[in-house]
Amino acid sequence: MITNYLSKGIFLIGISALQAGTISLVPLTDDASSGISTGNTYTHAISGGNSATVNGVVFESLTSGLTPANFNWDTGADGKNQIPANNGDWNPTAGGVTGPGIQSLLSGFTYSGTGANPPSSQTYSLTGLNVGSTYDTRLYIRVWDTDGSGRPLDLSFTHGAESDSGGTVPEDRPSLALGGGNDQQAYYVNYEFTAQAEPLDITAAVSASGGANSGSAHMYALSNQLVVPEPSSIILLSFGLLGILRRRRS
Repeated sequence: MITNYLSKGIFLIGISALQAGTISLVPLTDDASSGISTGNTYTHAISGGNSATVNGVVFESLTSGLTPANFNWDTGADGKNQIPANNGDWNPTAGGVTGPGIQSLLSGFTYSGTGANPPSSQTYSLTGLNVGSTYDTRLYIRVWDTDGSGRPLDLSFTHGAESDSGGTVPEDRPSLALGGGNDQQAYYVNYEFTAQAEPLDITAAVSASGGANSGSAHMYALSNQLVVPEPSSIILLSFGLLGILRRRRS
């Protein structure tokens, strides 16, 4: 878990302690529930298979032949593929996903056609991050196939010496991932972290729990947002720094 030193009025100088990131799964419904906004500062906003716009934020297209700036998609020896617009078994209305922007964002995806078996993996690398800054990284997910293994993926997030495990996420079983509801829901995996280095590497490995040919990761969309401290935290930071200076002078 990330320790919020700012909320305690403590300013750390010359200390390089590693902080573990926090991982959570959040359901998506309408466009407003996504939290996507032009008021946020994004280092990355990427849509697999085709570009999309949500609440005025443009998500750049990622395909086998087109890679956005400050980003890398590595499939190792396996292939790179994309589907520009195909809902598969997903019924957005049945899942309560009514936002046209979110529906468009989740309509296409990238995947690895020859990387469907464990231990194949895909790594998405976000470069250009500032060490010491805090970010929210989100992977947006919905069901593709209601049959089969459920596409379980072993997720991990690595930046510098820090590596946080997201555990096994059943991409095609939102009800299991969210602990209830139905498999037509959509959700995102949120990783909040303070960058220890750049890049951030997100690895989605085909889990052995899915058995043979369970399917590679579908990357519907990804965003990385700079987390700006609340004004109250900035005030507390000032008090903490002032206290340190006073103690040094006494």
